[in-house]
Amino acid sequence: MNIWEILDRITISLVEFINKAKKVVNPKDTVGLVWLYILGSVAWLIILGTAAMNLRTYLTYDANSPSVGPIYYTMLTIHGWSAMLGLVPDAALGIIIFSMYKSGLSVVHRKLITAMFWISNLALAFALFGGPDTAWYMYPPLAIEDNAVFQAFRLYHSAMMGAAYLALALNSACASIAALVLVIDAYLTKPKDKKINIFAAYGVAFSLVIAITLPALTAAELWYTAAIWFPSLVKVNPLLWVILFWFYGHPVVYYVPFPLFGALYYYIPIYAKRPLFSEKWARWNIFLLAIGSMLIWVHHLQTFPLPVDLRAWITVSTLLLASGSGLTVLNLGLTVLTSKGYDYKDPLGLTFLIALIGFIIGGVQALPQPINLINGVVHNTYYIVGHFHLIIWTLILVGFTGIFLDLLKVSNPNLNFSEKARKLMVAGLIVWTVPFVTIGYLMSIAGYLGLLRRVIAYPPMFTPYMDAMSFLAEIGIPGLVITITTGIAEYIRTATPSATQVSTFSPSSFTLSLNSKDIVKEVK
Repeated sequence: MNIWEILDRITISLVEFINKAKKVVNPKDTVGLVWLYILGSVAWLIILGTAAMNLRTYLTYDANSPSVGPIYYTMLTIHGWSAMLGLVPDAALGIIIFSMYKSGLSVVHRKLITAMFWISNLALAFALFGGPDTAWYMYPPLAIEDNAVFQAFRLYHSAMMGAAYLALALNSACASIAALVLVIDAYLTKPKDKKINIFAAYGVAFSLVIAITLPALTAAELWYTAAIWFPSLVKVNPLLWVILFWFYGHPVVYYVPFPLFGALYYYIPIYAKRPLFSEKWARWNIFLLAIGSMLIWVHHLQTFPLPVDLRAWITVSTLLLASGSGLTVLNLGLTVLTSKGYDYKDPLGLTFLIALIGFIIGGVQALPQPINLINGVVHNTYYIVGHFHLIIWTLILVGFTGIFLDLLKVSNPNLNFSEKARKLMVAGLIVWTVPFVTIGYLMSIAGYLGLLRRVIAYPPMFTPYMDAMSFLAEIGIPGLVITITTGIAEYIRTATPSATQVSTFSPSSFTLSLNSKDIVKEVK
């Protein structure tokens, strides 16, 4: 092979790469939009994971100087913002669009949804470049301070700080617009006299929840912008700001899990080789989960001086919402237990089984939290961190991985994971799950013993816990990487045209996955 042939191949490869990149940046169909939002989610996952390992470096170093404090809290904020303002909306909308596709629905306003993606994500990136130092809560008055004692941003000051909050308002506004448009498009493309499948039912319902609750955050961020730019005219009332924030701040923790509930209802029966135990339960449960998630946000204010009757409402309403989650566990558990044998050897089957089990073990820790006497003890400790990270590491990230693997199948009809790849992906899932479940319980134990969250200076007795958490994270991270990269490698291998076959890969050739026959049976 001479130099000209090599250059010719390189040129052809670059042209193919550019063409495929254009299709990702500006999708031409519904599945292309799924790819855009999923890849956006992965980008934020990498950023938040990098920030997490960075801040854990400071937590395990016993000779920190005071100058490390601002760096630590900036990394903590980058971790939180990338997760809650980047990963969560992108992953939720990506899963919702995929659920629509799986039910034969499509996105009509594709260009608008694409524009909302880019404006939202670029606006968040602009805010992050300012070096935020407020944690994801952005509580007043510290979140708008701009002095030597405390700075809301390390690099943005005065008018630029207001611009950063305006960017955050664009971030949340665009995500809420995208969610509302998906609800409209689902209605426009729903076949008459035909019920959409359970996956899409959950996806569309919780797209509406996003569209209703996320504007509260937009309003709060615009309020900050106005207060910074026009301080003599606009003042921030801390209590009203907190109410606006938590009206969004509680439902946001369900933006990804509840659409994933729909995915569990959809996929688990396929790998259990039997219909869902009760689809009626699953569909009625949507109302309880959707409405309940928007009504119990006040339980985040347990350390506020709340009236006794409001505290009673906190306990009862939170347990009612928990009953909806319990009904999901019961329904899916009976589906698995009454099957003739669950196919956990299939990587997709295992991902959704781990997601279900992870939700159970993480959710159990939440049950004592609405009880007033208990909440006051654990409210600001690593017990809470352990609880929600268990949900993140299992239900959210492993469930998200299952969606990604099926997206690969949808995008390449030739893809059928080899036996070696299946074993490698299953091993990767186990290598990820075991260490991170252990970390979650270590966090909760340390919190029960009194370790406070969001502090870099802690009693020496917790040093072994911190060291173990960081060590196990280093072991577990490669597991998920192995699973995802193996799936991508199989995708590339089977998409490569042979000498006698020309690849027909294009966005318009996307079809249902190899499990489509089983899915159709389940829908019926």
